Amino acid sequence: MGICFRILLLFGSCWIISGEPLLLYANRRDLRIVDVAHEKANATVVVGGLEDAAAVDYVYSQGLIYWSDVSEEAIKRTFFNQSGASTAQTVVPGLAAPDGLACDWLGKKLYWTDSDTNRIEVAELDGSLRKVVFWQELDQPRAIALDPERGFMYWTDWGEVPKIERAGMDGTNRSMIINKDIHWPNGLTVDYGQQKLYWADAKHNFIHRSNLDGSSREVVVKGELPHPFALTLYEETLFWTDWNTHSIHSCRKQTGREQRIVHSHIFSPMDLHVFSPERQPVCESLSHTHTNP
Repeated sequence: MGICFRILLLFGSCWIISGEPLLLYANRRDLRIVDVAHEKANATVVVGGLEDAAAVDYVYSQGLIYWSDVSEEAIKRTFFNQSGASTAQTVVPGLAAPDGLACDWLGKKLYWTDSDTNRIEVAELDGSLRKVVFWQELDQPRAIALDPERGFMYWTDWGEVPKIERAGMDGTNRSMIINKDIHWPNGLTVDYGQQKLYWADAKHNFIHRSNLDGSSREVVVKGELPHPFALTLYEETLFWTDWNTHSIHSCRKQTGREQRIVHSHIFSPMDLHVFSPERQPVCESLSHTHTNP
């Protein structure tokens, strides 16, 4: 199937209006951008003509958008700028069920989960030097989130022993940080400023948060959500996709209050990210390298 591309001129400079972010989300048959400041506006298709786009992420500084296509069993990418987007490139072929995807914007690496092979893997941004990070004691790994400045990775597993784990991005110091009151952990995101981890559970219908080591667990939204899937945040606001409502929702990240529908009538809302350089901070004094396992 041919792939059509359309890119927002907003990408160049004015990507935030009235303090509201742009949201990049996967919609199975395409990738889209929606402006939160104009909730009634239609989303703009960034990459169209896809088969089954599930996970999405980006490297803002390099103008790259990545996505996993479960039907094509691959991870692909495109370059974007004000003049448009380039032809899609397959960077990691030969996958089975690449449900989760995360870009290390500092170490220039690509991480992903595969819920069929039960692996977490890493490669360079061009797909080279592919390595398996974890393959043992994984059942159904799904969401994956990175904290490159601190050197940690986090992932959810909704297999027979549901859990959230973390490890060094080089594969060291693996530990299980959440294993109670958890069933179908889907969405996962990191609050870098406040050093908190947020996750959504589609069986218990809630959103919880904790410290980055799993301690001090708190309820953000109690068990009232239909089927939350992916999570992201910007400043004081938390955003998530919901399979049942076919919408993107938001609330105050501290209290769970002021819930609203940001964008609705989505064909099949999957992964979700705030599209902003503020979500990919660069510490100038940080000498940042990761050694592949």
